[in-house]
Amino acid sequence: MFTSRPDPLLATARQLAAAGSWRELVVLLTQRAESGLSAGEEATLYAEALMRSGEERQALAYLREIEGTLAEDGSRALHRRAVNMIGVASLVLGDLEGANAALSRALELATRDDDLLMMAQASNNLGAIANLQGRHEDALWQYRLALPMLQRLGQPTLLAQGYHNLAITFRDVGDLTEADEHERRAIDYANDGGAPRVAAMGRTGRAEIALRRGDPQLAETTARLCIEEFVKLGDLLNEGDAWRLAGAACAAQQRHNDALVDFSRALQIARQHGYALNEAEALRDRVPVRVRVGERTLALEDAHMAIGIFEKLGARAECDALRAGLEALE
Repeated sequence: MFTSRPDPLLATARQLAAAGSWRELVVLLTQRAESGLSAGEEATLYAEALMRSGEERQALAYLREIEGTLAEDGSRALHRRAVNMIGVASLVLGDLEGANAALSRALELATRDDDLLMMAQASNNLGAIANLQGRHEDALWQYRLALPMLQRLGQPTLLAQGYHNLAITFRDVGDLTEADEHERRAIDYANDGGAPRVAAMGRTGRAEIALRRGDPQLAETTARLCIEEFVKLGDLLNEGDAWRLAGAACAAQQRHNDALVDFSRALQIARQHGYALNEAEALRDRVPVRVRVGERTLALEDAHMAIGIFEKLGARAECDALRAGLEALE
C-alpha cells in the first residue's frame, strides 16, 4: 500500500502561519503561486499571508483565480475558507456589495456542511458590514449568533475579534461603558489565545473610548504604543487606524500641526493599500483641524472626498453628519 509523502514546503508554510510570520510565508510561496503551481491548502495559506501583510488587493485577485478550482477539486472546507477571505478582502477594500455577497455565500456553504467555525466567522464579518452601514441591531444579532459558537468551540482569538467588533457597535451607539467592557474582554481573550494583533486592536478601541470620554492624553499615549505594536506585527490596516486616532487625540489637545502629520501618515497607508474606511475616517477627522488652521478650502475638499467614500460604503449617518458640517463651512 502506498502512502503520500509529506510535503516539506506545506509543513514549513503551516509553521510560519502558526507563528504569524506572514511576510516570510509570502516570500516562501510567491514563486510557486505566481507560476500557478500552488493548490489546495498551500494556495489558501498564500492568500491569507498576502492579506495579513497589507496586500489585500493582490490577495483578492488571487483568491478569485483559485476559488473555482477549489470548488471543482471538492475541497469544501478550503473552498469555504477562500470565499470567506474574498468577503473580508472586499470589505477592507470598500466593496461592500461584493463583501456581503461572498460572506453570505460563505455562511450558506458553512451551514450546509455544519461548519460551526465558519458560520461564526462569516456571521461576525456580516455584523461588521451591518454596523458600518448603521444597522446596529442587525450587527448585534450577528455577533450574538457568532460568540456562543466560538465559545463552544474554544476559539479565544476569534472570540477576541468578536468582542472587539461588539465593542465598536456599542461605542457607535454611544454606550461607552458597555463598549469598554467588551474591549477588556477582547484583550483578555486575545492574551489567552496568544494573539498580540487582536490585543492591540482592543487597546486601540479602548483608546478611542478614552478620547470620547474626554481623555485625549491617554488616547494618544495608547494609540502610539499600539502603532509600535502594529509596526512590529506588519499590520498596516490597524497601524493606519491608530495613526488616525493619534491625530484625533492631538487635535483634541489643540496640537494641530502634530494632528495633521498623523492624519497624513494614516492617509498615506490607506491610499497605498486601498483601505477605504480608514481613508474616509482620516479625512473626516482632518476636516475640523484644517478649519482651525485656516485651510478652509482644503477642509471642504476633505469633507467631499470623505462623503464620497462613505456613500459607497453605505454609511449614511457619517454622510449626514459631514453634510451638516458642510452647510456651516459653505
